[in-house]
Amino acid sequence: MAQTEQAWDWGVDLRDEERAELELLRATVPQLRTELDQAQEALRGCGQRHEEASQALRQLAETRFWGRRRVLAALRQRQLL
Repeated sequence: MAQTEQAWDWGVDLRDEERAELELLRATVPQLRTELDQAQEALRGCGQRHEEASQALRQLAETRFWGRRRVLAALRQRQLL
């Protein structure tokens, strides 16, 4: 029975270097979450920019030759060109 009790003992003592590594990892988590949030925000921005560019290309493709100057000017104004 003593062997079973020992198997479920979760209060394992860590060596100093293991404890230091654990503390470093715990301190790194908030920084990594912040970086992940920033990356996700950048991804959303890229997706939005991609959609705008695709829409602009469709608009340009659908425009007849003589109306393209007006469309190109509008795209430059929106900084898509």
